[in-house]
Amino acid sequence: MASSGNNFDYIIVGGGLSGCVVAARLHQTHPSLSIALLEAGPDKSHDPVILSPILYPTLHGTPLQYSYQSTSQPQIEGRSVPNWGGRLLSGSSAVNYGAWTRGHAADFDQWSKEVGDPRWSYTGLLPYFKKSEHWHDDKGDAAQHGFSGPIHTSSGGRDYALREPVKQALLSTGLQFNPDMNSGEPNGVAKLVENWHQASRQHAAICYDLHGVHVKTDTVVQRIIFEGKKAIGVELLDGERLTASKEVIISCGALRTPQLLMLSGIGTKSELSNHNIQQVAELPVGQYLHDHGSINMVWKLKNPEKGYAFGSPSFNKPEYANGNPMDWIVSAAVPDKDLYKAASADGTKFEPGPRTDFEVTVMYAITAAAPVEMAPMDGTHITTGILCLSPTSRGTVTLASDKATDNAVVDPRYFTTEHDRAVIRAGMRLTMQAMESAAMKEYIEGETPPPGMPRISSVSSDKELDKRVEAMSWSWFHTAGTASMGKVVDSKCRVYGVEGLRVVDTSIIPLSITAHLQAPMYAIAESAAELIAQAA
Repeated sequence: MASSGNNFDYIIVGGGLSGCVVAARLHQTHPSLSIALLEAGPDKSHDPVILSPILYPTLHGTPLQYSYQSTSQPQIEGRSVPNWGGRLLSGSSAVNYGAWTRGHAADFDQWSKEVGDPRWSYTGLLPYFKKSEHWHDDKGDAAQHGFSGPIHTSSGGRDYALREPVKQALLSTGLQFNPDMNSGEPNGVAKLVENWHQASRQHAAICYDLHGVHVKTDTVVQRIIFEGKKAIGVELLDGERLTASKEVIISCGALRTPQLLMLSGIGTKSELSNHNIQQVAELPVGQYLHDHGSINMVWKLKNPEKGYAFGSPSFNKPEYANGNPMDWIVSAAVPDKDLYKAASADGTKFEPGPRTDFEVTVMYAITAAAPVEMAPMDGTHITTGILCLSPTSRGTVTLASDKATDNAVVDPRYFTTEHDRAVIRAGMRLTMQAMESAAMKEYIEGETPPPGMPRISSVSSDKELDKRVEAMSWSWFHTAGTASMGKVVDSKCRVYGVEGLRVVDTSIIPLSITAHLQAPMYAIAESAAELIAQAA
């Protein structure tokens, strides 16, 4: 039915990637239903900076991003690590770096096994991966890819000078070329796939049709309103109330969603009582936070005047403005023996099998993802990024206060397990082997270490690599797990212990997906939208 003032059938809190997908698909299936989509930030859908494939780093620290600082992390020299997320319509899909990776099929199959529902297996999610996707290669595998979905992908076409040397360097480590890393089997050296289309960002609010949805931007929700155990609406920051006759759906992301749940009385009694919040349901909200800890290494170029990297006057082809300054992405597994050893140290059990553990990228630029400035952005250096994609470290999100406008307290506990340290070391060693290879001798002078630190190499000791990780590790902003399926929500995304309330965002992902999360999240949101529409 049409909305009547502040009364709706569905209220979706959070106008990010997931909220946009759910709102659009729910309206598409049931156009007579009234759907409110509430977003704390503004609508900047057509802002040139948002749409640009190269200006995303300039958005860090602006009002268009939530800016979190973690608690002091004793295991990495007491540092506080920043984490950013989109605070605008489309959420992080409007401010991310555009990588399009699905992860390993084994991730989703394990998720399915843990929650007892085949919907969340790779095979179960494959129709939704395809539904969301407009694959760039019309000769691509139709069993794996969609060719008419809303999100256009792209790959290559920028002819960087270091393209072939870097490929040969990566292959020299023993990796194989993978013609399609987005097939559920990502391991190897693959072409980078992004979701830029015609040199423009493909973000959720412009790719999914929100016409007919009541989109309310600059609207902050303070709490969910319950009548007994049933969610019946939301209270805004100014005290205004909106009601939902069918369901409230939370899609605020892995750091804001647990905050809103706890502010609404859903969480552990000990945490809620700290802020005098009346409990509605006892659930481990804010627990099981996982993220992809990372480290960057910087390499000095020989003959930088030849235009090998961003910042050089000769790095000037027009097509270089069409996407990330990189060609290749590596996905790989750590040798079983190393993870058996790590599991023994952690007091856990390692289960061997097909998997991905880490990612390596080579960017023809200096990146901002480091605690100190590593080198000037003048074309004299390139950066390798190494990500721990299979972390077993788990952190928490807790309340700082009873106000929705105050950031929650984020304690990610990066690299607290030997597993994670073994994974990042393996990624660093492979990276250094590639950069030290014959293929790069003509181009690389050597590593530029962080100020005050010694160089490291592929034969450095574990202790030397660990010291670098402690000093320089960072986040790539892939937070998830804080309202985990099987612990906080059921396999239909319904919050346990209450009625009329679901969560659809990265907070429901119960284990680490070995991917940049936007491609998986489009599929997850598509699947969840179908579940919600079926129950409407």
